[in-house]
Amino acid sequence: MIMRRLASIFAVGVLAFAMPCGAQGLRQQANRDAADAHARRHAESDLTSLRLERDPTAAVHLVMSRRTYEQMPDLVRGGLAKRDSTGAALMLVETQARQLSRISERIHQRERRCGGYFAFASRADAEAFIRADLSQQAKNSPAAKIRYTIDNATTVAPWLDQVQHANIHATITHLSNYQNRYYASSYGRQSAEWIQSTWMALAAGRSDVTSELFACATCSTQPSVILTIRGREIPNEVVVLGGHLDSINISGGGVGQRAPGADDDASGIATLTEILRIAMASGWKPRRTVKFMGYAAEEVGLRGSNAIAQAHRAASANVVAVLQFDMTNYRASSSVDMRLVTDYSNLPLQTFLNTLFDTYLAPRGLTRGLDTCGYACSDHASWTSAGYPAGFFFEGGGADGRAFPLIHSTSDTLANMGNSAQNSGKFAMLGLAFLGETAKTSGLNTLPARAAASGR
Repeated sequence: MIMRRLASIFAVGVLAFAMPCGAQGLRQQANRDAADAHARRHAESDLTSLRLERDPTAAVHLVMSRRTYEQMPDLVRGGLAKRDSTGAALMLVETQARQLSRISERIHQRERRCGGYFAFASRADAEAFIRADLSQQAKNSPAAKIRYTIDNATTVAPWLDQVQHANIHATITHLSNYQNRYYASSYGRQSAEWIQSTWMALAAGRSDVTSELFACATCSTQPSVILTIRGREIPNEVVVLGGHLDSINISGGGVGQRAPGADDDASGIATLTEILRIAMASGWKPRRTVKFMGYAAEEVGLRGSNAIAQAHRAASANVVAVLQFDMTNYRASSSVDMRLVTDYSNLPLQTFLNTLFDTYLAPRGLTRGLDTCGYACSDHASWTSAGYPAGFFFEGGGADGRAFPLIHSTSDTLANMGNSAQNSGKFAMLGLAFLGETAKTSGLNTLPARAAASGR
C-alpha cells in the first residue's frame, strides 16, 4: 500500500517536469516545483515509516517532558533541551523502534500514567513540532473561541435515559476480541474499518453524514476514523469527540501480541459509539459541524491525533471544542465517578465541563474529582499543541485515584472490570451533554426520530 502511494507520488513529480515553461509557465513551474518538493517530503516520510515498521532498530525521535527523560537513561540518547510555548521543560531524544514498549512500560510503572511522548520519524519533524507549538494559546486563553453556554436541555435531557450499558458492553467485547488493535498489525486496520462501518450504519444513510479513514505517514497501515455530521447553520465551527482505537501490550510481541485493550481504549470507542447511536436515532441535526474520531497509533506517540490536529491547523479549521474519551470503564466503589484532567487543556473548557457535569450528572448522584496526567498523556494533548481548546474527563479509577492497573497487558479485559460497562454509561451521558450543549440543535427542520431504544 505504501509503495503504491509512493509510486503515484513520484509519477506526479515526473509529469510536472514534462510540462512546458513559457512566459506564464515560469509561475506555474515554481508552483510545480513547490508541489514536487512537498511530494518528495511525503515520500521520504513514507519511506521512513516503512523502515520503522520493518526495522526494530530504526531511529524514532521523541518529544517528552524532562521528568520523563530523566527516568530513561538506558532507553534514549542524544537529549536536547527544549521548551514549548508555555515554557514547560521538554527533551528531544532519539531511541530505537523496539524500545517504545519499554519506554511506555517505564512511564506506566514510575509515573503511574499512560502516554508521555510525541513520536516522529525524523528529528527535523520533531523540532518543527516544538517550534510550532501553540499550547500557551490553547491552555491559557482568557476566552474560548465561542461562548460556552448551557441552554439546550430540551435536546439533552431526553437523551440521557436512552444510554444502554448493553450496547457499550457489546462494543467493548467486539473490540477486545481482536488479537490486538496494534497500529502496525492487520488487526489494527480491521478494527478501524469495523468502527467506520458501525458508525456509518448508525447514520442510516443520512446525506449530512460522511466518514473517512484518515491515513498518517507514521501510523503504518492503521488509519484513524473520522465521522462528520455537517452543521446546518454554523458549519465552519467544529466540535470534536474522540478516543484512540489502538491497543498495546507493553510486554511486547510485535504484530502478534495479545492486547485486548478493553479499558484502554475500547471503552472510549464504545462510549463514542453509544453517543452517536442516540443522537442519530433521535433525528438530531446540529447547528455546528460535529466530528467523531477514533485515533490511530496513540499508544506509540499520539501519532494519529497529532496528524489530524495538525491537518486541521494547516487548513485553518475553526475547531471550537474537543473532548477526549480515553479509559472510561474502571472505577472502584469508593472512588468518584470521573476526574477532570486539569493540565494540557483549555481553562474555559474545563470550567464549562464542570458546569456541564453539575447540571446534568450531579443531580443523578454522580460525583467528580480532579486529576493531572502529565505531558502528552492522551490525544487531547495533540489538539492543545495545535492551538485548539481541548478537555478530558478520565475514569474514576481506584480509591487512590489511579487508573485501571491492568492496562497494556493481556489482562485488560471486561472480566477484570466486573464484566460491566456501567461506568462507561456515565461517560456516554457526559458526552451527550457535551454534544448537545456545544454543537447545539439546529433551529431548522430536523429529521424524524427513530426509536433510540432499539439499539443498533
